Amino acid sequence: MTKNDAMAPIVALEATVVAGRTYQAYKRGKWDEARERFIEESMGSIVWLCGVATMNKLGDKLVDKILKSGGKSFDVGTDKLLRTPFENFMKKVAPKGFSPKQVALIKGAKVLTSIVITNLFIGFVVPKLNQALTHKLRHERKTEQNTSNPTFKGGADKFIGALNVFTNAIENTNTGKLLSSDAGIAGGRMYNARSKEERREIAIRDIGSIYFYMWAQGHVRNLLNLAETGKITRLNPTTAGILNEQLINFLDGKDMDVEKFKQGVLGKSDIELPKDMKFETEELSALSKLFNKKPMEVIKLSEAEKYFTDSEILSRLKEMSKLQPERQGEAVLTKQQVIDAVNKAEINDPKLLDKVFTDFVGGKNKKEFEFVSNKKLYNLKKEMIDYVELICKSANGGKINKELLEKVKKKNIVYSGINFVAGFVVAATFLSTLIPKLQYYVTRKATGVDAFPGTYDYEHHRETED
Repeated sequence: MTKNDAMAPIVALEATVVAGRTYQAYKRGKWDEARERFIEESMGSIVWLCGVATMNKLGDKLVDKILKSGGKSFDVGTDKLLRTPFENFMKKVAPKGFSPKQVALIKGAKVLTSIVITNLFIGFVVPKLNQALTHKLRHERKTEQNTSNPTFKGGADKFIGALNVFTNAIENTNTGKLLSSDAGIAGGRMYNARSKEERREIAIRDIGSIYFYMWAQGHVRNLLNLAETGKITRLNPTTAGILNEQLINFLDGKDMDVEKFKQGVLGKSDIELPKDMKFETEELSALSKLFNKKPMEVIKLSEAEKYFTDSEILSRLKEMSKLQPERQGEAVLTKQQVIDAVNKAEINDPKLLDKVFTDFVGGKNKKEFEFVSNKKLYNLKKEMIDYVELICKSANGGKINKELLEKVKKKNIVYSGINFVAGFVVAATFLSTLIPKLQYYVTRKATGVDAFPGTYDYEHHRETED
């Protein structure tokens, strides 16, 4: 539930939302509104969660045939200097007769087509089918009532770069996949609404839900983390478990002073590299400059090795370079990785980082045609450092031993669970209950009638067949 870009919390939230909104709909409009809401929400959930991704995978097969790439798929995300899966693909697979711009356009067109088809289905096809089913069932009920009366209840490079950023966001991030469907879902449903009252309810429900689907859970967890530790983030339990094993091995069954432990695990804070060491520097966008973002600095492994003679540092440099795939056939390192190789601390152990990063992103960090942001990985490392500092703080000036490490790990698991549940409950409450109640309240205040606008004729103040 707490792993990177996990879909499980969203799936669980959707199940709660479908149940809650169906129940709220039944309370107001009985079976007609409840049925429409269940079909709309459940189909919307399936398409929202899987639609764009499924269409993208089908599109990959078509792209493979067009480019004749032998089944090799590729990402187009890049951090410009370190991970370049698109350039790796163009160099190693080299689709004959296609320029980089043409390949980027084909990939972008595939993603746009996936979005359009998905949005047309959920925004236009499902509402029409839903409305037709309600019309048919209500007409059948009216016919039966008339006979038996039963009772019823209930620049080229810049262009390629911009296109690739968009394409990667849709293909490789949950936020991109889900938001790409939101406009079509809300727009299509509003367009196909049977009355202005229903259109207003759809706008309140669908647009008002976006924040609670996408960000509310994370914001609640961040606030609770801040209250508990003074940091907005918390190391996920899986990574904490891996780090805990490393720290237990480091202690080797002994008790250790806090300062000695901190020095051995985190190392020095004032590492200086050779002054004549030259790095390639990322060219920042205007937006990045505005927020004072530090540019990424990268050096080829073959160049970095010229500045050191220590065999252990040279070995660590080589292992550090394996944390990402080769860049167009050549191993590279970030400046931070060079510093970490020189700073011989437990937290900088390349084998530990390899294990942690690989687990965190499912091995994508080392695949030459796939993209993982280096910032995402090193934000995780920053959380590992915060976790170590929390261990030192928990010692209260005493000794650090295996028992303390296990205590901190268990506490981290408990608080991770509590904070996850709290975020889930807040989001689920708004999505399943409070937002539906708000849309019903607005309709009731605007019309004076507490009825399902999909089947109520406000002009003639009566229920309709459709």
